[in-house]
This record gives sequence, structure tokens and C-alpha cells, in this order.
Amino acid sequence: MSPHADADPESASLLKWVPCPGHEEVQCSELSVPLDPAAPELGTISLALARRPATDPSARIGSLVLEPGGPGLSGVEEVLAGDELSTPEVAARYDIVGFDPRGVGRSEPLWCFTEEQIGRYLDELAGVSWDLDPSTPQVTAFAQTAASFGQGCQSDNPALLQRVGTRYAAADLDVIRAALGDEKLNYLGWSYGTKLGAIYADMFPHRVGRMVLDSAIDPALSLVEFNQGQSAALESALGRFFDYCSTVEGCPLPPGREAATAALKGFLLSLPVDRVTPETLTRADVMAALTTAMYDPGEYFPQLTPALADGINGHGRALQEIGGNYGEQKPDEPSNFLNALYAINCFDSPPTPDVVGTAQLAADWDRNSPIFGAPNAWGGLRCNIFPAHSQIGPRPVSAPGAPPILIIGAVRDAATPIEWSRRLADDLASAVLIQVDTDVHSVYPQASSCVATLVDRYLLSGEAPPGDTSCAQ
Repeated sequence: MSPHADADPESASLLKWVPCPGHEEVQCSELSVPLDPAAPELGTISLALARRPATDPSARIGSLVLEPGGPGLSGVEEVLAGDELSTPEVAARYDIVGFDPRGVGRSEPLWCFTEEQIGRYLDELAGVSWDLDPSTPQVTAFAQTAASFGQGCQSDNPALLQRVGTRYAAADLDVIRAALGDEKLNYLGWSYGTKLGAIYADMFPHRVGRMVLDSAIDPALSLVEFNQGQSAALESALGRFFDYCSTVEGCPLPPGREAATAALKGFLLSLPVDRVTPETLTRADVMAALTTAMYDPGEYFPQLTPALADGINGHGRALQEIGGNYGEQKPDEPSNFLNALYAINCFDSPPTPDVVGTAQLAADWDRNSPIFGAPNAWGGLRCNIFPAHSQIGPRPVSAPGAPPILIIGAVRDAATPIEWSRRLADDLASAVLIQVDTDVHSVYPQASSCVATLVDRYLLSGEAPPGDTSCAQ
């Protein structure tokens, strides 16, 4: 992607804010941005925005733009829900602004698979997850389904597909900044939102205002490296669940991590792949429940123990309910979360290995991550034959000249390992790293009062910690 000039505030689309239907306290708008900033003749696309005005207008600092992650999660839905996106002190002095990045939610959503096709894909993925032989009929069928995802994206919106990546979203973010009338971008991103924010800072360092990156993803990671690192972090969290489970009444797994792993994998392999009825508990259901639970152990470990016991005894509803929370925002309209997640990640990274190479990855990762490793390896196959990839692949960012940027990393985060936050902090010239002794994915504003104090001081006064620091939960 070509280097970008700053968005011109005078030529930016004027935002017309109106009450959001069903959410009168929130204002909604749409913003036209170039489909391709380097080729304005290709026209524009429309981005959806929502904002909660500062509750103390007389003390208003400006706008704080949020990106909740994914990729594929809707910033508009987050603002509509209003679920404590910041502390009240920050909400008093900032307009809290959410947006749907291109290809997501209400912003020209990509629909590569229907919801039924997504379900079938996930079932097939679970069916081959621990199959380490690339020549089986199941793997051959899954490879065809994985390849058809990219074909579906191409059929849905070929022009957008060629421009759906994070660097294009960063250029859009600068248009949003200008349209809001802000000289600098004040930004709060979680998870994938940290990758978007870091790339924005690298592209437009002189436009960075106050930027907080919570639970970081290193933009230098390829998709294979991302999947491998996340598999290891999820497996570590699962080991902590085994330890927890062994101390509570009704744990359905034997004591000891090795024995518990073997029992859990045996349970997974005993489950059907295909969903015969809505009540059928499938392998995909249980993998979704396990993944969800590792993101927030404090909330989900107490639920997962009895849910697993029920599932092993033939009653899968509780596991299905936990798994149904993965990526769930409960929007008013059907969500394209997984479509956007898969497409943007494929676009941002070079092609992943073919079937033979993926089977080798699955075998390698299975040795150290016997529950999450092989499934994550096979999940990358959809990006092997994908019709669009960024001309600028994963690479380190530095953002020379940017003001202090806060990075928050939880030391036992199962979704974005702490090593990624540390690496991003090393790469960004002005980063200040806050390491938090917790296992929660996405810390601010609720998981640590220490973090909330540091972040609020920074957002409200511009005062960053003088150097890297740490917080107890």
C-alpha cells in the first residue's frame, strides 16, 4: 500500500449526527472514505460511527476513538451497548466514538460465507483438527471448504476484498480523525485494535494524540506466528484450568495436567462432528467453550467445570452457551464477525502453508499444545489459497516522533501473550509498557484499579508513567 498523506480536515465529509434508533442517548453517523486513497477514481465506501457525547461538555477534551478488536468486532455495537468502555471520569471529558472498520458490521460488510456455511466450516475444522495425515478424505474435503471461503469473499465484493486490510483501515482512521475535527487522534484499542492503532501511529506519528493499546498484537507477526503463539498461551491457560478444576467439587477430569489433557482430548474425539439437531453437542461447540473460558478465567472457570461435567454426561447445553459467547456482541442485525475476522487476517499476512505444510505444523504444534495447537494450525489453511494479500506484509512498527503511547499487557493473557506486548513496546519508539499481574484479556477499565488510575491520568492530563511499570490486579 502506498504511503498516505494526512486527511484534509477541510475536505473531509461533514459528519451529521442523529439519534441512533432504539438508543436515543447515542448519536449515529456515516462517513464516506476513499475505497483506495491511492486511486480516488475508484470511489468511496461508507463507514458507520456512533458516539456518546461527553457527559461534562464544559470540560470536554475531544473525541476518544475506540476499536474493540477482532478483527471483526463492531465499535458501533460497543458504543450502543455502553458497557463501561471507560471510567466515568474519562466519559465525562471525551466523546466516546466507535466505528465499524471497512468490511465489518455496518461498514460495507464482507459476506464470504453465510451463517450456515460458517457453521459447516467450523464443524469440518473440528473434524480434522487432530488429523495429522494430509491425504485423508476428511482433510481433502476440508481443504476445499477452506479454499471456498476466499472464493466467497471474491464473489461478494472483489473491489473491497483487495483493500480490506489493516493499513487501509488505518488510513480510514485518519479520515475519521479529521471529520471529527480533531488535530490529533486520541485512541483506545483492545486486542486487534492495538494492531490497528500501532500501524496508524507508524503511518501518521505526528497525528497521534493520546493512545492506549490494551492486550497487544505485534504487527510484525505473520498469521502462522500469531496462531502458534496464541495456541501456546491458550494451552498454558488450560493447564491452569486443570489445576483449578482439581480443587473443586465435581471436576470431571482426573488430577494432573497430563492425565486431564488426555481425558479432555478423548472427550473431544468422542463427540460428533456434524450437528444433527440444535441440541447436538459437537466438537466445535466444546472448542468454542474452551477458547471463551480461557479469555476470562475468573468469570468462566467456575462455569466451565460443571459444564464439562454435564457435557461428558450427555448434556451439552451449558457448554454451548459458554461457546456462544465467543465474539458475541448480540447486534440487532446478523453479525459478519467471523467473515471479517478471517478475511482481514488472511489479507494482512502472506499465504499460509498448503495442506502438506499445514499438516506438518499441526503435528509440530500438537506436541506442545495438544488441545489448541493442531486446530489452530488447520484453521490457517483458509489463507493458503486466498485471492488477496497486502503488498506490505507483517513488519515491525516504530512511529518515530509520536508522543508517549501506553501499552497494557496481562502477564497470563491467553489470547494475546504478554510477549507480544513486550515486543511491541520495544519496537515503538515512545512506548510505555504497563504489565499487569492478571489473566484477563483486555484489562482497562475494569480488571485493574491500578491500570485504570494510570490510564485515566494519561488520557485526562497527558501524563504518562515515566517508564515501564507494573500493576497488581
